[in-house]
Parts: sequence; structure tokens; C-alpha cells
Amino acid sequence: MISLRAINILVLTFWALKKINLRQNSLINIMATINIAKLLAIVVVFTLMEPTISSQERTKDRGKLTSNKLNECRRCKVLTDSFNTWLDKTSRGKHEGGDVAWEEAKLKSYARSEMRFVEIQEGLCSELKMHKDHCYALAEEAEQVLEEWWFNKNNYSSDLYEWLCIENLQYCCPVHQFGEACTPCPQDGNNKVCAGKGKCDGDGTRKGNGTCICHTGYSGKYCEECSRNFYKTMNVCKSCHQACYECNGDGPNACIQCAPGWSIELGVCVDVNECFDLSVCKTSEFCINKEGSYNCESCDRTCKTCVGPNPKDCTSCTAPDNFLLAGKCINNDHKRILLLKVVFYLSLCILVIFISYRKSWYIASFVTLVTSFVIYFFEDTSDVKVIDVYNQYKM
Repeated sequence: MISLRAINILVLTFWALKKINLRQNSLINIMATINIAKLLAIVVVFTLMEPTISSQERTKDRGKLTSNKLNECRRCKVLTDSFNTWLDKTSRGKHEGGDVAWEEAKLKSYARSEMRFVEIQEGLCSELKMHKDHCYALAEEAEQVLEEWWFNKNNYSSDLYEWLCIENLQYCCPVHQFGEACTPCPQDGNNKVCAGKGKCDGDGTRKGNGTCICHTGYSGKYCEECSRNFYKTMNVCKSCHQACYECNGDGPNACIQCAPGWSIELGVCVDVNECFDLSVCKTSEFCINKEGSYNCESCDRTCKTCVGPNPKDCTSCTAPDNFLLAGKCINNDHKRILLLKVVFYLSLCILVIFISYRKSWYIASFVTLVTSFVIYFFEDTSDVKVIDVYNQYKM
């Protein structure tokens, strides 16, 4: 629909066009006609777009409501809670001003006066941080019903939630009742709903089927039994040990059946080390055993097979020309470096022997100390150590 503002603009535009004397060919009249025609085109465009924009805004508002949708009973509870909040905020004995006498004379008291009701309506739902749109929507729908409750003397002592949500709008049921007819929820022999270990489906609403939704560890029609992998002690269901699939008590020795990843030995469920089976992981992975399970982790990229994640945990190499040394795959460059180190160390040893033979013992001791530090530094900072070669061939 075209708004009243757009209609007024169109009327004014046509009136302006009519006032221009098109019979005169003056430049001013021609320019004025062109400008007014442009204005008319803009008005028409915005007028046509307005219904679309309004429709999009309404769709967006509906989207907000449906994206965080509440059931009817919950919406009603939010509204009545807000009403009671503002009922408390506006609770005061008297007003100051000229309207006080009129209010007390005509409406008998401020407690149930029209003035107070208007104040509550003005603030209703505004304090909410969540579900505000739902509250506003229901407040508008139930405005007349709220007025009836407010101004009817018979309702002064009645609870708003019970009167509005349960009796009149019939969105909710009393506690421990469910469904359209507000059927009582199932109770055990002690008259406890779901044995006090669960919740009745649809409790307090006009929805649900009344089935007991049991807490974790409980099962049965009235939640009076323990679920699998739980055992009962002192009328409480407790979780079995992680080694048990079923149990009758606490600990791995109380298992009736072991959980996957465990096996029974001498009446006790013990962890199975799946890593003993070399086929549980891929060739390029290594196995890590955990209680009741295992993990397969990737080897270092230089390793074809391995026993750990580091480059020194290889048991075979990916590249065919690599050489396995002390768990590390080394290439030809490493081999050359290793060979040069061996030659260098031997040269240092020969130098020490020569100095000790030709020179004094003190100089030989100093050279020996320096040589030791040099060898230690090179070995400590090197990926491939000469001692690893020695140990490998020694074995």
C-alpha cells in the first residue's frame, strides 16, 4: 500500500506542474519542468519500494521471534514475571500532585487504579534482556485479558500466572501436570514424580506426553532403576569404573563385563595394550597406548616406520638413499660431514700426542683441555654424532 506521505508528495507535485505555464517557452519554465519531473520520478520509485521495505522489516521481525522461539507457556511465564516486576516497581502508597485526590475518589485506591495499570503497561517487558520481542507480542495479544484481571475485584487475590496462563489463555498446566487436559505426571510408590530422579515430559505445559525424562544414570518408567554402567548404592545410582561395561559395585574388580579395551584377568578388568598388535596403525604411524584405548600418531617425514614422533625415532627411512644411524635417517651430506668430523677429531688427537712428545707436559695438558672442549661443542650441537656411529657398529 502507498503511504499517506507519498500520496501528499504526489499531489503537491502535480499541483506544481499545473501551475507552470507550459505554453511559454522561457528557459526558466523548461528547467523547472525538468526538475519537477525528476522529483516526481524519485517519489514514484520510493513509493513503489516502500511496501517491499516494510515487508522486509516485518519478515526480519518475524525472523527474530522464530530464531529464538519459546513455547506458549514459556512466553506467558515471561510476560507474567515482567508484569509482577513492574507491579513491584510501581508499588507506593500515594501520588503527589493534583491527580491524587481524583484517583482516590474515582478509583478508590492507587493499588488497583487505572493510572497504575497504565504505568505498568508502559514499562512492561522493557527490563528484559532476553525474549523481549516475545513478551511484547503476547502483551499486545493479551491486553484485554490483563485489563479484565486488573479491574475485576474477584481477581485481587488470585495469582496472575495461574489466572492468565493456566485458566484463561490455557497455555500452561499446574506443576506436575502435562498435555492439553493437564494430565497428572507419573508417580512412583512414594508419590514422587519420576521418583525424584527425572522430569515429566511437558511438565507445567499443554505439551508433551508425560514420559519420564530421567537424569543421567537412571532409567525405567519412573526412573527407579539404574542405567547400564551404573550401580545403585544408598538409593543413588553411581557410575561404574571405566574398565566396566556393567558392574555391581565400585572398582575394576566389581565388573560384570569389561568395557572395550579391557580384558578380565583373575576377576579384575585390566587394560589391553593394543600397541602390541603392529597392524593397528598405518605404516607411517606409531601407536600410543591409553587406558581402554590407543592413539595412532604420524611419524616424522623422514621416517618410513618409527616408534615415536621425533626424527631420531625412525626404524626405517623414507628415502632409499638415506642411511639409518641411531634412529635418525641421514643423507649423503650428513655422511660427508660425519666423515670430516672423524678426520678432524683424529687430527686433533695426533696434534695432542705430538705436542706432549715434543713439548712440556703443561702445554700438552692445556692443548688436551682445549681439544676436549672443541670436540664436546661439535658433538653437542650436531644432529649426527660420532659416538652414535661407534655405538651402532659396536653392537
